[in-house]
Amino acid sequence: MLVSYDVFTAAFLSKITEYSFVHLSDENRQQLTDGYLKLACSAFSDVCLWDLNGDDDERVFNFTKDDVDITPNELDEIVDIISEGMVYQWFKQYMYAAENLKNMLNTNDFSAYSPAELLYRMTNAYTTCERNFTNRVRAYSYRHGDLTNLHL
Repeated sequence: MLVSYDVFTAAFLSKITEYSFVHLSDENRQQLTDGYLKLACSAFSDVCLWDLNGDDDERVFNFTKDDVDITPNELDEIVDIISEGMVYQWFKQYMYAAENLKNMLNTNDFSAYSPAELLYRMTNAYTTCERNFTNRVRAYSYRHGDLTNLHL
């Protein structure tokens, strides 16, 4: 079963509100989201039972193994996990922005409206986003993993 990158991109875009994507050309938006997709796939590929090395020219994944297609439920699960990983990758750009790091280092007061408070809140959101992605990957590995490879 061939699954388009656009399935993952649509799931990712449904999870975020990013107005700057509206102003991008289709090609630039596609390059940006495909980059997030590749990073999310690389973080999930060791656990996933399916090959996450897609065809970048055709922009599809081939989810067929031994002449068996992926089930719709498992595809939905993989799309959800990878799109959550894409959100995590997208959020990194905000965490590591030079302006935010400068605010953290230069703010003397820590009021409710200070840049340091904003960075603190962003850090909490980023940590939550990372934890969500990691937990989904773990849950997938527990449900679908092979314990015979463990040395117990």
